[in-house]
Amino acid sequence: MRPVTITTHPGKERGAALLVSLIVLLVLTLLAVSSMQGSLMQERMTSAQRDGMIALDSAEGAIPSIETTLASFNTTNYGTVNGFYDIGNAVPDPFADATWDPTGTASVAAPTVNGITPRYFVEYRGPIVLNAEEELPRNLANGGVTTPVAAEVARVVIMAPGPSGIGRRILEGFIVYPLPP
Repeated sequence: MRPVTITTHPGKERGAALLVSLIVLLVLTLLAVSSMQGSLMQERMTSAQRDGMIALDSAEGAIPSIETTLASFNTTNYGTVNGFYDIGNAVPDPFADATWDPTGTASVAAPTVNGITPRYFVEYRGPIVLNAEEELPRNLANGGVTTPVAAEVARVVIMAPGPSGIGRRILEGFIVYPLPP
């Protein structure tokens, strides 16, 4: 038997296999980084949505206590009590941070909901008379009575921050409440 000899040609080997494997590795790395960035973006979006939903829930949870406050609020106090503005008074900008500053006087703290303390301000819009049953809110409708009902209208703006403190929800609505007896 004859020994086998392997002849190599050192000048002809150029490292093609190494080059191809490095290119494949680079492509796989780019795919992995791209996938990771997509996952991080989706997680941020999910966190922001959760933050917003908790803030919205907190703002909506403050509405019953605000309605109770307004039902017993004396209209002569509008413009003299912090957070309660009369018609024609300078109403704060709902999008300005200073409006919602807890140390300021532009807004009032509502009861805490979900561990979050919403803040609100009220703008008195004046008295109204509701004539038809369709116009009466549920809290004023008396079993089908269609006689005119004297009521008042107030614009309420509520802001609740999200748990992270980054996002917030601002609700604006009108509350119709009966005149105090």
